[in-house]
Amino acid sequence: MHYKAINSKASLVNLFWDQFLFLWQLIKSRFLFWLGLISFVILMLKLMPNSAIVPLFFMGVDFKAVKSCQVVLPVFWFVYFVVPLLIVLSSFKQLWQVRGMQLRGLRYSPLSFAAVNVGLMGLITLIYVVLTEGIMTLMTDFSWLRNFKLMQFQGILALLVLFIINFSGIFLLLIIQTTIGHFNAPLGIIIPFSLCILTIYTTWKYNPLNSLMLLRVNKNNILLLLATTLLMLIVYLITDRYSEPNY
Repeated sequence: MHYKAINSKASLVNLFWDQFLFLWQLIKSRFLFWLGLISFVILMLKLMPNSAIVPLFFMGVDFKAVKSCQVVLPVFWFVYFVVPLLIVLSSFKQLWQVRGMQLRGLRYSPLSFAAVNVGLMGLITLIYVVLTEGIMTLMTDFSWLRNFKLMQFQGILALLVLFIINFSGIFLLLIIQTTIGHFNAPLGIIIPFSLCILTIYTTWKYNPLNSLMLLRVNKNNILLLLATTLLMLIVYLITDRYSEPNY
């Protein structure tokens, strides 16, 4: 029994890295293009006088501006959070098309496949956030970083909280995209895009994406973001376990 458990875990790890190699072939060009573009933009912003890069990307729009109809599209914010969606697109659906029959032949369960997909989404999100925010941190003056505040946190702790929030937000958007894309690929791309746009122009306080803006973030909407991410994760695992992709 113990041997079977170990063998099962090893098999799942092997499946994960095997699937990652296939997924990397699907997204490699898009990943390198978009990451290179964002890195270039960050470097250009560094050349601007008195520019703090972190707020340029994550400040967002406050509720007062929305209520007074004085919203200016936060381009950097919008681009930052939709780029992972553009990198992934319908890759997980393509992955199933390429690998589904082979994996069934190897007796991997649909739940194993879904769990591996979740791990891959998490890995993509982690790499994206670490690289982009790492570059932002390196390109920002240390004195500004030291004084950066996010709620009751300051300096390195504030950056860590920002990292966790942004990771959760991007992970949530990818889960939404992949869950809906499981049934309809175009809708899977359109809906999370629309959610980002609605977040900019609405003041609904129960929108979990509010916490992705520094001007709106608070303890309650962070908890809402984490709870929504967990709920969508469960929904994804259930739909991927008990349904077939519509090809």
